[in-house]
Parts: sequence; structure tokens; C-alpha cells
Amino acid sequence: MEAKIYKFGDFCLNPVARELSRDGEPLFVPASAFDCLVYLIEHRERPIGKDELISAVWGRTDVSENLLAQTIVRLRRTLGDVGNEQQRCIKTIARVGYRWMLDTTVTFGAPASVKHDSGVEPYGLVSEAAGDVDDGDAIGILPHVRPVRRYLFVALILALVLAAGYAGEQRLRPKKAQAAIHFNKSAAIVLPVEVNAPEDWKWLHFGLMDLISTRLHEAKIPTETSQAVLELLKERADASGEGLSSFALVIRPHVELAGNRWRVHLDARSQDGHTWRAESSSSDVLEASRAASDLLLAQLGYAAGASGPRVASDSQLEYMQRIDAARLAGQPYAARELIDMAPPDLRNKPELAYTVASLDCDEGKKDSCEQRLSTLLKQLTDKKQEPVLRGEILTKLGMIYSDKNQDVEGEAKLTEALHTLQKQKDTEALANAYLDHSYVEQMLWRLDDATSDLGLARVNYALSGDAVGAAKADFEMGLLAERRAQPDAAVSLLQNAYDQFHGMGMRSMLPSTLDGLAYAQQMLLKFTDELGTTDRFWPVNERDFGFIDAPMRRELTMVRAIALADNGRTSEAATFGELIVNEADPKNDAAQIAETNKLLARVALDQGNNERAASLASKALTPALAEGDRRDYAETWLIRISALQRAGKADEAKHDVSAMVEWETHLSVKDDWTHIYVIRAIAAQYWIEGNHDKAVEQFKLAMASAEKLGVPEVIVSVGKSYALMLLDIGHLDQAIAVSGSLSMWSNTDWRAAWVEARVYQALGQTSSWEKSRNKAEQLAGDRLLHVGASSDYGP
Repeated sequence: MEAKIYKFGDFCLNPVARELSRDGEPLFVPASAFDCLVYLIEHRERPIGKDELISAVWGRTDVSENLLAQTIVRLRRTLGDVGNEQQRCIKTIARVGYRWMLDTTVTFGAPASVKHDSGVEPYGLVSEAAGDVDDGDAIGILPHVRPVRRYLFVALILALVLAAGYAGEQRLRPKKAQAAIHFNKSAAIVLPVEVNAPEDWKWLHFGLMDLISTRLHEAKIPTETSQAVLELLKERADASGEGLSSFALVIRPHVELAGNRWRVHLDARSQDGHTWRAESSSSDVLEASRAASDLLLAQLGYAAGASGPRVASDSQLEYMQRIDAARLAGQPYAARELIDMAPPDLRNKPELAYTVASLDCDEGKKDSCEQRLSTLLKQLTDKKQEPVLRGEILTKLGMIYSDKNQDVEGEAKLTEALHTLQKQKDTEALANAYLDHSYVEQMLWRLDDATSDLGLARVNYALSGDAVGAAKADFEMGLLAERRAQPDAAVSLLQNAYDQFHGMGMRSMLPSTLDGLAYAQQMLLKFTDELGTTDRFWPVNERDFGFIDAPMRRELTMVRAIALADNGRTSEAATFGELIVNEADPKNDAAQIAETNKLLARVALDQGNNERAASLASKALTPALAEGDRRDYAETWLIRISALQRAGKADEAKHDVSAMVEWETHLSVKDDWTHIYVIRAIAAQYWIEGNHDKAVEQFKLAMASAEKLGVPEVIVSVGKSYALMLLDIGHLDQAIAVSGSLSMWSNTDWRAAWVEARVYQALGQTSSWEKSRNKAEQLAGDRLLHVGASSDYGP
């Protein structure tokens, strides 16, 4: 039978041969993205629902919509569907899914001789498994296409490209059938060592903990870092580790000195209650620890891995572990004492210089840390010398630059770090570099790149067995989804991250996660859920989150205040806002003060205090707010313009509109959300000038952009102002249409309910008007409803 071949533009798609080409040149596409493209084209006569597409491509329904969205993003990039022609090929159908849009012709050709049964991937398709890559290989550069066993590892590349945690976790499964324990979705942890020896050997408490963890890691067992374990124990206020049953394997080491012999005992317990015990003795404590670790590995069904490069000798290794143990114990002064007394043969080692610089960073001495790292980097003149250490230095320098708002310089250092570490097998160092690079890319508004890097960080954390790192990557992915205007995905990712942090006992991460979750719920207009989320951390001083510093306490107070305001309790919100402004330090907390003034300006506008709203918005419009989130900055400017307009200060409002438009032209990267605020400001200027038709045109454009963006908060905010403007100039039919588009939120959002009420009023339906007005008043709480106010077109 002849095979169908689809042609569109310069592209040619052969589903049977699994080939996609452009002008005859093959394109490399992940298998799931290829299947997604084929399904959309084969059903191009209609929109395809998200659930249908997920089921068709992945063969199951538990795949997240975020994964599907990222697959579509990848396809659009491959097809050049970006920039001004975005969604030229694949169009997003709001609240439905996607549809293929390009004119496509079908031809028939001879069937390709593709050996699917053999598991060989056809040329032009990136394997989803890369199953022939050694387990230790760090994922960062897609390998050349080569024969793989696709049916065994079909999920891996999905996680690599699209940050699907599930696939990364499956990759951790041991290959040996005789393994006594499998690490499907959890990791092993090693607790601090119980030491029975003289005082000068107490460093073994953390030093051997780290050595044993490293030994397991080298054997391809996913193992938490010592630092992560200590953070967990500290947050639980429990050094025994009794509450860590969520981990696949918990190892409790014990070491004692009897005469001149060291005895090392390792007791291990799995989630299902199985236990193992390994013992060894030697005159050398490090050798005894390695031997006991290898015996435990053998019992678990794992072969001991090849040890990584040592500093030079066991004596130097022991000394470095003593320094690291002091750092892990939170004793920087002890660590510095050891460094000062380091033997001569260790003093010139780059590892020691890096440790000294890291101590400076730990203690907040950023300038000294940067200087030491830069000097060390210059000393490593050969780029092949100590590549992992070089990558870690570059990673640290990149974040130091970013902290100083030098994001371009920071991004350059982090890019160099990635290029260095991608060639190595240290997945932990590579994961950290990807995570930090993603953060800087977000600051530069390179959101697609940030998403890709977060996905790669997530997978490399999974490969290294760092469940804490993987959970933090999920958390960051949730925050990034909010910035990408994907609140549904953000809720799912942040709830998943919260569950992971809660299960591991990471109390310190819970407030930040709830903070992000509340914001996503606000974007979805789920105000009751938003307030309920803040109930989980409020009052802060009555919750057991471990240590929370003053800035974080104020941040949570502001999140609570925002939730109160969203639920019509603006007076309470204002009280909290004033408290934050009074307590914060203008020099060190400029961004937090600006964000709080934005909240207070919004509250003042909702309460009808226009003069105060304009003044507070002016205070909030600072560089610190713009650097934090340009959308907050643009919204604040619109609040000020609306307040000035309502207060009858037309000239000042027009001046601010011009300044706002000028500000947007200098943004290096444009985004639709910010632009919607600018369009509304332009509409306000036209209205002030009496050019009502032009004002309506601008609002029509803003409404179309809001619906394309798809964020309920933006849609309702624009729709409320647009509908009231239409009513004010007698365009009742158009106002009814806008009200209809907001009706799905009229039972939860006062603005949608108020538009509905005003439409009924214009129609002369008194009973419906009174009923809807009562509903709007109830939802508005202590916010002021403007009846017939021609200037009520603000946010």
C-alpha cells in the first residue's frame, strides 16, 4: 500500500518513514512531538481537544497539559511558527485545544522500509530514549541518532526536552534484574554518622556521611546530597531520621575506634521494612568505610562504581572531608581554621581555593567570593584542567553577577559553565548550572529558553538521585508557568512541589510554594481557594515552618493582604500593607516596599480614594518594581492613570500615558500581557480627548489580546472596563456580547457580576438588575461600585 506524504510550505512529512524535512533537509524532532504533528495534520479538518491529543500521542491520560503545551512550543519552533506569524501553523483554540491551520497537500509514495520491530529509530527522528548512553552521562546535548531500544526507554527524552518529571524518575530504574531494591520515584539518604571515637575524630560525623553518599552515587543509586539531608533533619528538628519514611532507603552509619582498628557498621532500611547490614574494619577509617559501602551495595544488587578523581591521596582526601564536614555542620570558623592549618601539599590545590571562596559566599561576602573565584578561574588556564571544578566556579560567578542585576554578564558565565559541564558526567553540577541559567533567562524574559533549561535541570537532578533538587526544579517550573501566563499548569506544578516538600519534611520551602500557588489561583479568579491557601500559612507565627526571616514574613503578610483584598476585605488588606511599609528598610527592601505600595494603590482605587491611589502608585513606580516584574510595573502605571482620570486630572493622566508608551518601546523583549496594559492606557488618553471611537477601538484590541492570552484575571479586568465604556456610549449590543464572554465568572468575580448587572439595567430589566447588583455588591465586599461613572475604565 502506498504511504501518505503530507506537504505544507517548504516542509514534507512522511508518517510511515517517520521523517520530517524542510527543502529536502531532514529535521530532528522528539518522537512525541512527531506523533503530535502527525495527529494534528491527519485531523486538520477540526480542532483537537487536549485530552484527545494526549491520549493519541502518549497512550495514557495522566500526562499533564503543561507537557503537551511544551510539545506544541517545540513543534512551533521547528516549523518556524514564531514572531509576528505565531500560531500560523498550529493555532490554540481557547478552552478546547489545538488545530492545524496550514494548507496541506497529500501525495502518495512507496512505503518506507523502516524496521520498527527491531527498535531502530528512522533517520530524522530524535530518540526518546538514548538508551545506549552510559548511565553516568549528563543530559544536556542531544546525541546523534543511533540504534536504540525504544520500547524500553520511550519516556526519557520527553523529560529531557519537556521537563516531565515522570520520565526522569523512570530513568532511574536499575537495569539489573537481581537488584534487591528499586528506586522508582524516590532516593536513598545517608544519615550523619554516629561516631564512637576521641573528640578529634568528630569530623567523621559528616565527613563519612558524605563519603558513603558519594559511594552510593557512584554505583548509580539515586542518593540525596549530604547538604540536602542535613537541611531536612534541621527542618524536622529530628537528628534521628525517624520521620524520613518517604525515601526509598535510609542508611544509618556507625563507626567506632577499638585499639588501632576502625569498625564501620551500615544499617539500611527500605520503605517496605526490609533491612540490610554491612560491616567492615581496617586501620584506615576511609578504607573501612569504602569496604562497608561496597558490601552494602553488593547486598542491594549493585556493583560498586568507579571512584571519581581524588585530590591526590587518602590523607589529602581526609583533610578535605574534614573541612567539608565543618561547612556541613554550619561551622565556618572551624572550616577556616582547618584551611589555615592545611598541609603544604594541599595549599596549592584548586579544590581548597574553591572551598575558601565558597565559604565567603556562604557568609555573604560576595565581593571577596567573586574576587577569589575570578582569580582561581584565571589560574585554570587550560580549559581541560579540572572541568567540573571550572564549571562550578563559572556557575557561582554567574549567579553573583545576576544578584548584582548584571544579568547579561551572569548569563554569559552560566552559558560557559553549561558548555563545560555538558561534556562531563557530574549530573549534579550540570543540574545546578541549568537551574541557575534558567533563573537568569527568566530575568531576561527568554521564557522558552528558561523552560527548556528547567526541564534539563529536572532530569539531571533525577539522574543524580537528588529528589530535593528535582522538587525545587518543579517549584521553579511552577513560577515560570505563571510568568508564561499558564496559571492552570502553575497550580498543578506548585501543588506537586508542595506535596514533595511536605513529604520530605522541607518546611522552609512550604511558604514560598504556597505564595506561588496563591498567585496562580488569583490569576484563575479562584479567590476563595486563594484565601484558603493563605490560611495554610497564616498566622505565620503560629505555623511550624522552621526559621522564617523578616523579609519572608513580610512577603507572606503581603500575600495574605492580596488575598483579603481579592475577597472584598480591602480595609484589612490596607492595614497589613501599612504594617509592611512601616517595618521594611527602604534601602534593602525597595522591591518589597514598591510591591506593597502597588497593593495599597489598588485598594485605594477600589475604595474610591483617587488622590491617594495616584500618590501611592507614583511611590510604587520605582526601578526596583520594574526589575522584579514588568507586568506589575505596567499595571501600577495604569492604576495611576485611572486614578488621575477619575480625579479629573486629565493633563497629568495624558503625560503619564505618553511616558508609559515610551517606556514600553525600550523593553528589549515585548510580551502580550504588558502590552495589554499599554493599550488600555492609550484608550484612556483617547477617552480623555473625547475621541470615543478611537478609545473603543483600543479596548477592542485589548480584549482580543486578553482572550488570546487566556488568563481569566486579564480577560475580566479588560472586559469589565470595555463593557462599561460601551454602555456609556450606547453600544448596548456590543456590551451584551462582552458581558456574555465574562458570564462564566459572574458568580465568583465582582467585576463580571457588575457588568452583568449594568447590562440588565441598560435593558430595563429591573428585577434582574437588582438581583445581579446584590450579587455584585456581595462579591465586592467593601469595594466601591461606580454607577454610571464615565471614568470607570481602569484596572
